Amino acid sequence: MAPMHRMPRPPGLWAQAALAEINDALDAARCSAELAGIATEEFVVRELLLVVIQQINRAAAVARRSVTSFRDVVP
Repeated sequence: MAPMHRMPRPPGLWAQAALAEINDALDAARCSAELAGIATEEFVVRELLLVVIQQINRAAAVARRSVTSFRDVVP
């Protein structure tokens, strides 16, 4: 009988990869917002970009918590 190779915990690894991709996209959006804030002198624009950065950080924190909690659930 030939040995069988199976990927360990495929659903868990797939979810981790998807959440890592989301986190990477959020990091790119955060960097773009920071660069836009540096490039502008207008107070209102800078304040709006700060709010955007805060919301991106919040979404990234949720994504990180989701990965951690998903690891605990998937066998």
